[in-house]
Amino acid sequence: MTHQTILAATLGGQPQIITFTLDLLLKRGEPIDQVVVVYLASNPRYYQAYLKLQGEFVADRYAGRPCHLRGLPIRIGDNPLADIETSAQIEFVHNTFYQLLRELKNQGNRIHLSLSSGRRMMALVALEAAMQYLAPTDCIWHLYTTPEFTRRAKEEQLMHAPTEEDTQLLAVPFVPWAAYFPGLRPLLEQTPRESREAAAGWLDKDERARCQQVWRLLTPRQREALRAFADGLTRSQVADQLGIAISTVDAHRNVILQQCQAVWGEAGGQEINLRFIQQRFNLFLKGLDLV
Repeated sequence: MTHQTILAATLGGQPQIITFTLDLLLKRGEPIDQVVVVYLASNPRYYQAYLKLQGEFVADRYAGRPCHLRGLPIRIGDNPLADIETSAQIEFVHNTFYQLLRELKNQGNRIHLSLSSGRRMMALVALEAAMQYLAPTDCIWHLYTTPEFTRRAKEEQLMHAPTEEDTQLLAVPFVPWAAYFPGLRPLLEQTPRESREAAAGWLDKDERARCQQVWRLLTPRQREALRAFADGLTRSQVADQLGIAISTVDAHRNVILQQCQAVWGEAGGQEINLRFIQQRFNLFLKGLDLV
């Protein structure tokens, strides 16, 4: 198997961020053999950005040298994702980056990871995956462009920077945990759901069963309130998050506490209040598949 040097990048609505980054890496003497861009294909703006980027790669060549472009749209099943708005969607983004970086590193490739384009959540998730799979010889980059050139590049649809002073690559510090501490790899390679289930395992079997019993007795809106209380939110914060009146929050809280009282009884002398709710359900909800 031939090992390659690969630029993996998040892609948003500005394809020139990818070409600016690639141009700077090539000027540094990096032999980039392949560019992999991860993007939200169902978003029309991002899809158009990918099509424009494709125009820079003709017959698997970029700037006169061999270089393959590979698009990796984020999908939920067979459906491409348009945006990142829920925890479930974050998990699919998470899995996409984990599978990509694991595949590239298992092939023995050297990775340059660019996080300057696309949704911020994509960059955050990609960085977390990078700390698991990248090695000390790999690099993570942020592209800096001067404010004036940023404006000009957007207005004139520039795909290449006229001078090197307009753009600069900044190395992003990161700790490749698995490379430095190989014993961590089995834990780090857990899927998000496995991690949540492991967290929920700190509750004993009887406590998880009681949590499950209460959960099944609640309506969808009461469950939303329960999740918010389990995260430690105040009454006013729950009202803001759910877009409901505080009086409605209080009504949901009272039902939740009543159901817990019915299920737990005296709870070993503990008062069943919001602190009790947070202690029990914060761990329990981490173990649920709420998709």
